[in-house]
Amino acid sequence: MVGRDRSALRSTSTHVLVDTDLLADTGTIALDDDTEHHLRRVLRLRDGESVSVTDGCGRWCLAVAVRDANNVRLEATSAIIAEPAPSRPITIAAAIPKGDRLDWMVQKVTELDVGRLVLLHADHSVVSWKPDRVDHHLARVQRIADEALRQSRRVFRLTIDAPRPAVDVLGSYVLAEPGGRPLVAADTAVAIGPEGGWSPAELDVGGDRIDLGGTILRTETAAVAVSTLCVTLDR
Repeated sequence: MVGRDRSALRSTSTHVLVDTDLLADTGTIALDDDTEHHLRRVLRLRDGESVSVTDGCGRWCLAVAVRDANNVRLEATSAIIAEPAPSRPITIAAAIPKGDRLDWMVQKVTELDVGRLVLLHADHSVVSWKPDRVDHHLARVQRIADEALRQSRRVFRLTIDAPRPAVDVLGSYVLAEPGGRPLVAADTAVAIGPEGGWSPAELDVGGDRIDLGGTILRTETAAVAVSTLCVTLDR
């Protein structure tokens, strides 16, 4: 986010995500029923409050809430700003953690401006999604990412890829693995293994290795550590 003026985004009451074809810089910005209900009944947005609106593709504008007894609508108050795509988009590939740790990981890497999260089925994975449940799980974690987008005032959605066999993709990533070298600015695609670590076969096909310190990190902790280092190196 280097060089972007986000002061206007930070000063609004809330940040709203809409479909690309609904974002407008004049007149009323259309809202789906769920979004309108959230603004009216959950956030209790008041008449005249300033909000920001994005399509999740880098375009955003400012708007004002207009409230009556039955609904809330948004009226655009600024031209649409189209931000360029990040020059160093960060991709993290990670084994799926247990329980609600995945939710936490998705939330935090979104807040830290990671561009893509690729989920992995590794040889030592403790969690694997059944094929008939993949769409359901993806929709749920995308909702979590979108909630984090709104909280963090992102204007690009986090892309989440369905789980892939780790051995099929690790050749394109540097691997988080004890004994590796330090992470550097050129490392924009990093893979993080499951609790049991990478298998010999996965280490054989993987790229270079990076070390995240002297302790053993949980998968979700390693994802946050990598995201933070990448953000720091991008400054």
